[in-house]
Amino acid sequence: MPISIDYTGKLVVVTGGGRGIGLAITTALAKAGADVAITYTSSDPSARAAELSAAHGVQVKAFKCEVTRSSDVDAMLEAVEAAYGKKADIGVANAGECSPNHVGWFQGFRGRLPAEFAPVLLCVLKCVGMLTCPGITLWKDAHENTDDEFKHVFDVNTFGPFYFARGLVRSWLGQPIDVAKGGDSLNVPTMKANLGKQILFVSSISGLVAMTPQRQTAYNASKGALTMMSKSLAGEWSHLGIYVNSISPGYVLTDMIANPPDETAKAWAKDWENRTPVGKFATADQIGEFVAVLLSDRQGGMGFMAGSDVVLDGGYTVF
Repeated sequence: MPISIDYTGKLVVVTGGGRGIGLAITTALAKAGADVAITYTSSDPSARAAELSAAHGVQVKAFKCEVTRSSDVDAMLEAVEAAYGKKADIGVANAGECSPNHVGWFQGFRGRLPAEFAPVLLCVLKCVGMLTCPGITLWKDAHENTDDEFKHVFDVNTFGPFYFARGLVRSWLGQPIDVAKGGDSLNVPTMKANLGKQILFVSSISGLVAMTPQRQTAYNASKGALTMMSKSLAGEWSHLGIYVNSISPGYVLTDMIANPPDETAKAWAKDWENRTPVGKFATADQIGEFVAVLLSDRQGGMGFMAGSDVVLDGGYTVF
């Protein structure tokens, strides 16, 4: 019997699912027959959601949500359940935002470098920090990070995904999504269930290695924490049939990387490419389609993959 991937009847929630890697994940899942609820913070992707719905005969809907506020995340999950008339089957924590700190860091740091490096740094900000890093990044020397800057990176990249996962699991266990509302006293470690649910955190190879040349200690630490959180939650929930895993993408191709603005920028992009053993960057679509395969009913031996971090970096981290 041929192996097929069919998400018909499945509801997937993808935070930040309206752009970049998130949109690629949403598109791949919709193609495979899933209904997809996508979240956004500022730019409403409802028009794109309608296009995907029409193209693939599924329901893709957009919900506004500020992932750094647990009340917003809880309200979003409640709204999704009301809109679709059922609980989610899968949650993909991908949300992020473009940080204005990139611009401030660039303006402050450019004066310390030779003039020819300024366009390169601007290229890097556009190439990497705004698309290939799900979550928010901060390119700034660690000793100059303010308390608020450092905390905000963790709010988006670590706390937000935790709020999302907690809300999903509370709903799946029949508890109020809002933890402040209490619920039944459950002895979860002794419970046995086969709920058939999944949570995927979109982390980064920045949680495994310190990237260069960018200074991004806060981002690296927040992604390292996210990857470890995935493993910890898998340890707590796998016996309930809730499979928690993460992926760590490497550099992803953007227009700016494909078409560098000058020779110096071209050399930097070539250096990143040379550091990647396969000799090329990933595309967002490749990441999205991989996720659709990973989250399918065939994933990980059909329910044996838990607490894994899958690295999709073309070999960047092998050296």
